[in-house]
Amino acid sequence: MKGRVWWLAGLLGVLGLLLPPAGCAEKKTVKMGTVLRLSIGAEHGIPAKRGVLMAVEEINKAGGINGVPVQLVVEDEKDSPTTGVNAVQKLINVDKVIAMVGPMTSGASSAAAKTAEDAKVVLVTPTATTPKLSGIGQYIYRACSRIDHQSQAMTLYIAEKLKPKTVAILYSNEPYGKGCAEAFGKDFAKLGIEVVAQEAFNRGSRDFKSELTKIKEKNPDLLFIPGYTPETAPAAAQARQLGLNQKIIGVYGDMDPEYAKLAGAAAEGHLINGEYDEDYDTPRNKKFREAYYAQAKEAKEPVNIMFAALSYDAASMILEGMKKNGPTSAGVKKFLDEMKDFDGVTGKLSFNDQHDIVRSGVKGGVYLFEIKDGKYVKVQQ
Repeated sequence: MKGRVWWLAGLLGVLGLLLPPAGCAEKKTVKMGTVLRLSIGAEHGIPAKRGVLMAVEEINKAGGINGVPVQLVVEDEKDSPTTGVNAVQKLINVDKVIAMVGPMTSGASSAAAKTAEDAKVVLVTPTATTPKLSGIGQYIYRACSRIDHQSQAMTLYIAEKLKPKTVAILYSNEPYGKGCAEAFGKDFAKLGIEVVAQEAFNRGSRDFKSELTKIKEKNPDLLFIPGYTPETAPAAAQARQLGLNQKIIGVYGDMDPEYAKLAGAAAEGHLINGEYDEDYDTPRNKKFREAYYAQAKEAKEPVNIMFAALSYDAASMILEGMKKNGPTSAGVKKFLDEMKDFDGVTGKLSFNDQHDIVRSGVKGGVYLFEIKDGKYVKVQQ
């Protein structure tokens, strides 16, 4: 008996070493992932991350998902389709996320869609505009408008208000810029506006004089520069230096307070499409706008609020799906498929049968803005 007692005591001691101490058990969490532009394109990705974090913080303060806190797992897509796929695979296979916001770019989102679809994990891209994503999978959703829909709204406004006959295109030579050049070029032609010149530049370029000189020879009525602010703003400034005084138009990659700073006087009158109206008059948007600016200022982060708003809405829809139907990807999908006029900060939101966002009450689904006195002002809703 004495030997058995010692043996039992020893066994209990070993079990005690294997078991975690009281109060130190691993906390249960609901995991959500996000894949964002945190190195290349950080001027958009960092605000987007802030938007996702704000949505997660809100639901956790309200008690989480059925009392369980949400844990956000963040990955960097690095503007690379391969990296985007690897990040999505990690979130699904290693982190076991229920759903994810992102990737942000069209290239990475298109490449990663099959991975998420095969795993039946909801993926909501906040900013990928390629039409190729429409209907690509039952678990793939888009929280922004398609580039061709943005193009249709913008070119129609230009044809009606500015009445140009010709346009020159100077575009960023990557999927987003090329997609914009193609979509807008077709819509300009449909409206009788001739594309008289088309030149490309690479990401990271800072000297556009050669391309702009060729464009100047064609003397277009409009200059269209689709791409991202670090290139498009200096391109606009150099256009003015070379004596091109035409109206300059761009795309929502330029929806950035830095554009006016980088372009200087050339920014005045710059016309773009956008997905977020800061003056959208709802209690939720007012609360979001005030909280976002306060947090971004304190953290000394880029303050591109449109990208934060799109990502905030994408995350909020996912989290509401978990809250309503339980923390499963199937539950999130059910919510997104049935959702009508969700109270987002970018509008009243629904998804169509191709899982593209529908923003009720907004003409063409997008806003149009023009820089006046250094700030973007809405010219059409």
